[in-house]
Amino acid sequence: MTVTDAADEKQQYLAPEAVPVVQAEAEPAALKPVNAQPAVAAAVPHLQVVAPATLAEGYTFEAEANGQRFTVKVPEGGVEKGQTFSVPFPASSDGYVGSAIPHASAPVGHWKDDLFGCCRHGVMHPSLWNAWCCPLILAGQILHRLKLTWLAREGTDPQVAATFRILVYITLGFLLAVETLKYVTPYYTDEYGYPTSNAGYALVYGRSVLELTLSAFTIFLVARTRKRIREKYAIPEQQCVGCEDCCCSFWCNCCTVAQMARHTADYDTYAGLCCSETGMPPHAPSVV
Repeated sequence: MTVTDAADEKQQYLAPEAVPVVQAEAEPAALKPVNAQPAVAAAVPHLQVVAPATLAEGYTFEAEANGQRFTVKVPEGGVEKGQTFSVPFPASSDGYVGSAIPHASAPVGHWKDDLFGCCRHGVMHPSLWNAWCCPLILAGQILHRLKLTWLAREGTDPQVAATFRILVYITLGFLLAVETLKYVTPYYTDEYGYPTSNAGYALVYGRSVLELTLSAFTIFLVARTRKRIREKYAIPEQQCVGCEDCCCSFWCNCCTVAQMARHTADYDTYAGLCCSETGMPPHAPSVV
């Protein structure tokens, strides 16, 4: 055997040993598509929601699916009542493939009942008597349900928690001041009620100013609260467009605040309360 033959024979034995080396280098390339799979699985599932009313683009409301609540935002262009549209629902990643339904018990797009439906729940219902005798207390309960401050504005949790208490203090302070003036005024007026001194004039006119101030504040607060509710539930103005809230509050304040109370509470299921923060029993769920 020559030297050349020996070299050829050695090369034949070495060639098969090089094959596993080539395969080992190719294995990492085969694993790259597997690493890309989690990006596909991260896609957010969608559910179908039926619009509870004709709503403008960007309007938000709560819906429920698979026992979970989530916020639905109306897509671009708005939706018509009864229209079905698709929304993201991350909770459906557990396999739920149903549809979502609007959760809010308070109607969307219209008032729950008529402005003059004050006696719907009976003439002895707490909301009726609060609306007639202490409208600011009922307004405080409504604002507490809506999580607004005593001026019907957005606020922090401590500010919202104090809403009902502040309006109760205002009501009690006014009643105390008026009754005090009623008691003191006769000492400075004649038998016909006319002032007999400067102090008498101050008492008579002071009482009038106090009553006027409270009336103006009540009209302002009820009108502002009504506007907040209309915006929240997409309720359009039907009469006196542009000033409907002010007109309702000015001409029929007690009926207006009673309507707002019925719209933001489930009085059909739960009894109303006169002096609680929400006007509802502690176990009653929120509908706003």
